[in-house]
Amino acid sequence: MTTTDTPYITHITIEHVVIPSRYSYDDVLGALEARVGVYGNWEVIPQQLATMKATWEQVAEITQPLIGSSGFTTFVKMDQGTLLSLTGKKKRITQYSLGNHLIGVMMIEEIAEIGLYAPPRILVYEDYEGMAFVAYDRLTSLVHQYQNEQVTNIAQLVDQKLDELARAVTGCEQEIGNQN
Repeated sequence: MTTTDTPYITHITIEHVVIPSRYSYDDVLGALEARVGVYGNWEVIPQQLATMKATWEQVAEITQPLIGSSGFTTFVKMDQGTLLSLTGKKKRITQYSLGNHLIGVMMIEEIAEIGLYAPPRILVYEDYEGMAFVAYDRLTSLVHQYQNEQVTNIAQLVDQKLDELARAVTGCEQEIGNQN
């Protein structure tokens, strides 16, 4: 990627994954939250760590308990369904910003713009027939535009973890296809 003082637009192809679930919406949410660790107040935690002038090793030690068995923690949980249900149709949809700051920092230090995509988001929703789904965009497809091997390797690890998490919480037994 070249630096220029002229604005520019890059066109990218995004790999979007949607997995239907064998389980109910509530069961998928419960399974997801059981695997993504303790929800921490990520609007406050970095400020607290900065105030105590924590080293990166201390940051890792203090925040490690917030990371779940999936390798992710929840940075943001947004219940979009409550607001959407005010249109008159009950809607169940929850978006999570999931990630691992100990991994993400390696990509963002390399290329700051990756902060647009990391941490990745995952969506759990229910259609009007009562079927639950999990959806997310593959991080490798989002960062491919930067043509950076280190970033791509980390993104592949994140995608693998997202695929494993999504399969586990939906009961999907099939592989989720090829990654970049």
